[in-house]
This record gives sequence, C-alpha cells and structure tokens, in this order.
Amino acid sequence: MTRPSRKLITAEAFPTPALILRTNDPIGQRRVREFARKQTQAALLLHQAITDGLRAAGDVNDRVAVFTTAFEAAENWRYRIAVSSPFPSGRYAAGHAERFRTPITDDNPNLFRVGEHERLRENAVWDPATRTYIGGEETPASRTMRQIGALAAARFARSPGVDVVNNQVTLPDGRVVGGMRLLRGRAAHHAATEMIARIAAQCGDTSRIIADGDLIYAASALETDRTTTFHGAMTLLAQDHASRAAALAAWLAAAYLLYQAPRTKRGSDAINRTFLIAAGTRLLGHTPVLLHDIDLRAIVQPMDQFLAELRSAQATPT
Repeated sequence: MTRPSRKLITAEAFPTPALILRTNDPIGQRRVREFARKQTQAALLLHQAITDGLRAAGDVNDRVAVFTTAFEAAENWRYRIAVSSPFPSGRYAAGHAERFRTPITDDNPNLFRVGEHERLRENAVWDPATRTYIGGEETPASRTMRQIGALAAARFARSPGVDVVNNQVTLPDGRVVGGMRLLRGRAAHHAATEMIARIAAQCGDTSRIIADGDLIYAASALETDRTTTFHGAMTLLAQDHASRAAALAAWLAAAYLLYQAPRTKRGSDAINRTFLIAAGTRLLGHTPVLLHDIDLRAIVQPMDQFLAELRSAQATPT
C-alpha cells in the first residue's frame, strides 16, 4: 500500500462548526478547533483505503462495497475517539461513549431542537420565572442557531397549517423517499416531551427543557428510508463518473443523502465530514469544501437549495 499524500488533505478541509463554539475566549475556541487535526489524520487513512479498494474493484457493486467499508471505518474511528478522549461531563462524557455506536431506530429516533439561540450566548442566565435564558454575549454558536432557526421558520412559512415538513430525497434511480423531518406545533411538543422522558430516565436535569409554546424540532427519518438513502449515497459515489463535473454532482448529492440518513445516536456529523472529505478528494482529485454548518443546512433546507449552496462554495481547483 502506498503512503497517503499529505498534500491532498489538511486541517483546513474541516471548518469547525460554529455551533460548538460557545465561547468567545480564543483559547477555548482553539481547543475545540483542534479536533480538525484528528479528522485530517482519519481522512488521510480513509482516502488511501478508498484509493486502494477502488484499484482492485471489479464492478459497481465492488465499488459500493469499498465506499461502504470506508464509511464504517469512519464510524469506528469516531467511536474510538469518544472512548479514548471523553469530556468531563455532558453528552461527550465517558458514560455516553456507547451512544456513538448505538443505532437510531424508529422507536428511538434522533431529536434535536432548532432554535433557543439565547442559551448559546456566553454567560447567559436561566430565569426560572420566565423559563428563558437572558443576558450574555453573542457567540458563534448563538449566531448560527439564530440563522438556522430563521431558515426553519421560513420553511414552515411556505407550508402554512402543516406541523411536519419532510425533506424529499431523490435517489440515483429517480425514486423519492423521506429524509429529515422538521416538527412544530403538536408534533414538536410531543418531541420535547419524549426528550424529557429520555433525559429523566438517565437521571438528567429536565428543568430547562420547554415542552410547549412555539417550538421547532428536527427528527430523523424512518429506518427504511434511511437505509435506502444511505445505500443511494454509496451508489452515487461508486458510479463511473464520465467527467469531473459528474463526479462533483455525485459528491454534492451524496453529501445531502448522508445527512438525511444518520445511523448512530451520536457522532454522525463528524463521521460524515471526515468521510466526505476522503471520498471527495478521491473522486475530484482535490479537496472539496465543506460549509461549517453543513449538517444544520441539510436539516432545514430542501435538496435543491442545499445542493446549490454547497456547489457555490466549491473553489475551482488550480
């Protein structure tokens, strides 16, 4: 096996998601940004594995298997990181490491509140009387969540009277299946209640989770759709691309599909980013560009809008 080229993939390929920059302290931000180095090391190995695998692949099914194996390696890498480098507390603590390999199911979907950007302000204070966060200073995380919340609200504004908006995913064979869902109204209240029950079962603090009012939640797609969508992403990447433009179109679409088909309770975003850089570099001959909030945009945007924005971010290789 040849050694991976370190000129292809660098830490610059992994912009730190602003949503996790919840402090304005440069030292604190620098610690968070260091994760890009680990992603770079993993992506270089994945890139080499994909290159070697494709060289020996006989047909499209073999190529699908190569990309699938690489994605599974990315999942294993993220789990090992969680086990070996736990945070002192919170959702990345040692006790939660197993969630990085716990599968999402229809009975245990991923749920994520979109909005409440005030809680991401630095030094914000919880006011039990109003049950809101007050004060504090803006952070990259709070600004990002405000922007994503506005995009989600605009999505519902285009569908008045609807409490569930489903992303529509177009597969390589032309079929359309359901992707991530945005919930409001009664559907969002039910999601919040489910979150409270889950956290309470783990003896966590649920006192600051709001279960009524104007909420928006994101929820993962049904298992059958996610399985089909994931295979569609692998198929897109494995096709015999006739040109660089065709390869880019396949990579862009695969990115959207992967974000509609998370497989584990934790770690999907880092897995997707690391895999997409490795696979994209192999297909394109240069490192593609990721948006820092690619995961959030994939949740709140329809496929055509997401593809247009991600395409416009791609730099023309020299």
